Amino acid sequence: MDLNLFERIVTFIQMPFQSFLSIELLLIFVILYIFLIYNLKRKNKKVKYALAGLLIFFFFLLVFYYFDDMMTVFSETIKPFFRAFYFPNIIFYNLVALISLVILIYTMFKENTSKLNKIITYTFTLLHLFLYTLFVSMAITNNISLVNQASIYRHDEMFVIVFFSQTVFLLLVLYKVIFHFCYVKREKLKNK
Repeated sequence: MDLNLFERIVTFIQMPFQSFLSIELLLIFVILYIFLIYNLKRKNKKVKYALAGLLIFFFFLLVFYYFDDMMTVFSETIKPFFRAFYFPNIIFYNLVALISLVILIYTMFKENTSKLNKIITYTFTLLHLFLYTLFVSMAITNNISLVNQASIYRHDEMFVIVFFSQTVFLLLVLYKVIFHFCYVKREKLKNK
């Protein structure tokens, strides 16, 4: 599409008014927005829960009516992430290793965390970084180009290292998310 900025703005403004369904959706979201803004002043928990329930109901209704299309879109959206995760290019793999290193250093200097949390984090991050360095050293030893993704995945050992390395990183991220969620909940209960 070769639209200039003005035409894009006009098209964007006209879109919600092109069908009856889009007008209904616009009205629903405007009403929800008004209730949310109004509830900021009133701070009524019943309204907050009712609006959350209403939003969940609308999205379940959307999924129910367009289930096949939504599953196709979801599947096509997830495929690149799985490909990037299980067959990462070297930039993504380096980024993941850097994130793991930052998590390790952050955990080392964080004072107010439990010893068990530190031990689990150290285990996952050091195992991940070990597998990363093993991957790099195998590439150097076997004279494999890290730029060419096909050459990396032709070697079974390299593929296995990448797979387990990424799995360890995924477990680390899941652990951190679960720990943070539980930690925040525990702190909220302590403060009450």
